[in-house]
Amino acid sequence: MGKILIGTCGWDYPEWVGPFYPKRGVSDRLRYYAQQFPIVEVDSTFYRLPPASHALSWSKRTPAGFRFAVKFPQSITHDRRLVESGRELREFLEVLAPLRESGKFAAALLQLPPSLTFDARSVRRFYETLPPGLPVAVEFREKSWLDPESLSLLREFRLAHVVVDEPLLPVRLEVTAPFSYLRFHGHGAPVWYDYTYSPAELTSWVPKVRELAERSEAAYVFFNNHFRGDAASNGTTLTQLLNLPPPAWRSTLMP
Repeated sequence: MGKILIGTCGWDYPEWVGPFYPKRGVSDRLRYYAQQFPIVEVDSTFYRLPPASHALSWSKRTPAGFRFAVKFPQSITHDRRLVESGRELREFLEVLAPLRESGKFAAALLQLPPSLTFDARSVRRFYETLPPGLPVAVEFREKSWLDPESLSLLREFRLAHVVVDEPLLPVRLEVTAPFSYLRFHGHGAPVWYDYTYSPAELTSWVPKVRELAERSEAAYVFFNNHFRGDAASNGTTLTQLLNLPPPAWRSTLMP
């Protein structure tokens, strides 16, 4: 069975003070977070790419075994819609470089827009621009991407199909790469992410997560329901249900 790493989508939320971060405050939220979880997904890169120095800082502030998944910028997925995005891709890879060089990079998340339908020719052209060996997970947001040809392309390029728990698409436990990738979005209305998973819901996911881990070298699991700190709470609960140990580097004195 592959290693299971559970984390959240982002870490710097003011509303997490109290539910997750101590009310007295912490000087470095990322450093504190990394004592609780072994991995985090960086969502801020979707909206605006930071300088590579930020990624270098993230690497320096976290333990050696900690891992980062990083979301592709919307300039590639939503603005360019995977077409003629060579410059944007090069800029993204420059940001990833410090994490890749430090061995802390897990995967890049390519979250597609819900308005983009699957077209095999253009998708193949984009996949061909990705550097060989770069671990990439692709999240579909529209049903045509579940076409067998789309999944076949993922397998051909060794890209991971993102398993999603959300209102619009079905749960498909497809493993198309050496690693698997799972995102919990929630089922809130009108905002998906405004949702608290119950212990019973998370218990029902235990065999599914184990199946993903059995079929891959590593299973990355992220909670995106950040309201009220629910992502951190639900991530902790699922960790316990799976009987996973805390991060090996966790100190007795929190930063």
